[in-house]
Amino acid sequence: MNARELVTLHTNAYRAGSLPIYVITKNPEDYPGKYVVRVQFPTKDPHYPIAVGPVIAVVDNLRAARRALDPLPVVRMQRHADDDPVIVETWL
Repeated sequence: MNARELVTLHTNAYRAGSLPIYVITKNPEDYPGKYVVRVQFPTKDPHYPIAVGPVIAVVDNLRAARRALDPLPVVRMQRHADDDPVIVETWL
């Protein structure tokens, strides 16, 4: 996804009342050996509280994963002890 598409996705979600959550993972099953940035959206469905959106980037290192989020007004959250081990950090 290029920067313009990412900003459009983020802006449209925000205008629709959703807070996009960007999750950086390392070595997930679907992209072994890579860092992956995915967007997720909170839902009002108690059975499915998070809707997974598109992959933003698949890269070789954490710096490149963070760079993929550069055009966005987001802040980094540290991973929680209960997070899946592949989660490196989350951005809101």
